[in-house]
Amino acid sequence: MGCVNTSPPDCPLVSQCPDKLGCPPGVCPDFQIKRHDTRPSFKYNIVNDDGDPMDLTGLVVEASMWANAKLKSAIDSVTTTIQFADNIGFEQVLVDDIIVMDRVRDPEYMKITAFDEINYTITVERGYNSTPVSSWKKGAKLKIFRFKDAAAATEMVTDDVLQVDGTTLCDQLIESYLVYEWTANDTCVPGCFWLEFKLIQMATDPVDPPSVTPVCWSGLGVEWVRRYPQCGEFLIAICDSPTAEAN
Repeated sequence: MGCVNTSPPDCPLVSQCPDKLGCPPGVCPDFQIKRHDTRPSFKYNIVNDDGDPMDLTGLVVEASMWANAKLKSAIDSVTTTIQFADNIGFEQVLVDDIIVMDRVRDPEYMKITAFDEINYTITVERGYNSTPVSSWKKGAKLKIFRFKDAAAATEMVTDDVLQVDGTTLCDQLIESYLVYEWTANDTCVPGCFWLEFKLIQMATDPVDPPSVTPVCWSGLGVEWVRRYPQCGEFLIAICDSPTAEAN
């Protein structure tokens, strides 16, 4: 299935989240919620390749949400104080958020331990989670994770379906959803964030996983992984505006 941009061409609500909070200009969020709200949960309708509701029985689902930023200045391997270019991302950070430097192989993780509201600087623990510490150039891209690989849920809706011959098929799967239940910490600060679901089929024998297990996957006993949405990520807007109703 190809990538399709389904965002409306004009979206007045996007102006409620300024660009300094990471909101792409002119792009409508896929989901909008007020700051400090935890309802409604974020639900994504999911279908199989034939367009039918997907049977999610026994599958594990995780979710990650992050803000995008860039380094304002180059840093070496011992630097623990950093700034974001144009301060974009600063308003979205919280202590204990995880920064992941944007590198395909061996990215460095940094844990945020403090931030300076006067000088717009972030203090970090380098090489978090035993990742390799590196020097990074000015403008290097990074992701600020509010949550990473957090537990999410599946929801399947069944109903009786009347057939054209008058018979009824009982308890037929009619809708399937991936669901993330917001926690209070997730919506503490306003801004635009990106969210992705990860659907996982665990191997039936975790001791001897099938050969199809990706060699780059760090978890044992994983048969396959699929990410949603299939193209890009969901844009989540957390807004202070009184007119930005959660939907």
